[in-house]
Amino acid sequence: MPYQRRIPPVKVELTIGKFNYLIEMLTRYLNDENERIKNLSTKLKEKLLRYSIPRETEENETFIDVRFYPNEASEIIYMLIVNAEEIPVDTNYYEVLLKVREAKKEEYQSNE
Repeated sequence: MPYQRRIPPVKVELTIGKFNYLIEMLTRYLNDENERIKNLSTKLKEKLLRYSIPRETEENETFIDVRFYPNEASEIIYMLIVNAEEIPVDTNYYEVLLKVREAKKEEYQSNE
C-alpha cells in the first residue's frame, strides 16, 4: 500500500509574536483541571513546535505556516475564546443573531 500524505486543510500564517502567543496559551492550559483540555493542549503544542514551517517573504518578514485539522481548529478557537474572557462586551450579539435568523426565515418563507 503506497504511503499517503495527509496535509491538514486549515492553514494559518502567523507572525512570530502571534505564534509565540499561541504556544504560550497552550502552555498555560497544560495545568488546566479539565483533563481533556490538558491532553489536547499538550498534543497541539508538541505538534505545532514540530510541524510548523517558518518562512521568509521577499521583504525579509518572517511568518510561520501552521496547519490544523478541522477538529483541532475548533479546539484552538474554543481555547482562544475562553482565554479572551476579559474583553468587555457591550452588545448582546445573541439577540442580534436571533433577529438576523428571524429575518432570514421570513425572507425564505416569502420566496416560496
